[in-house]
Amino acid sequence: MSRPYTVKVQAKWTAFIGHYLLAILVFNLAACSTMHPVSVEHAMKYPPGRGIDYGSLVHVKMLDRTTAKFRVTVMNADGLGTSSEFYHYEDMANLKVEGETTTSNAGMIILGILSVAALALLVANADTISVCSPAPCDVP
Repeated sequence: MSRPYTVKVQAKWTAFIGHYLLAILVFNLAACSTMHPVSVEHAMKYPPGRGIDYGSLVHVKMLDRTTAKFRVTVMNADGLGTSSEFYHYEDMANLKVEGETTTSNAGMIILGILSVAALALLVANADTISVCSPAPCDVP
């Protein structure tokens, strides 16, 4: 068995594993900050609404179908907004806030465990695969 060929195969496996782990990391980081809905009715009864705090990024769709995306700097029992614009809860059709949800965290944990298990299985079975050069393989 040719040594340079084995080194090339090992380099390819190392690159594959590196790309695989990088893809998992990027996927998990991208999924951590998603917009999730907040009940407008609940926010009207119990201001400021679940998950909304100063500095939160919110996306508001009004009853007249206009939309706004902003960071909350002003918040009271009537609504929320910025120093230049204010949106009343009673005029909102839809309200979303950026943040982590418990279901996405649980899903990410399960996906991470399955990904690590798949990677471990791939590495464990790598020794049983024979990759030979054009010359015949040595059978132990």
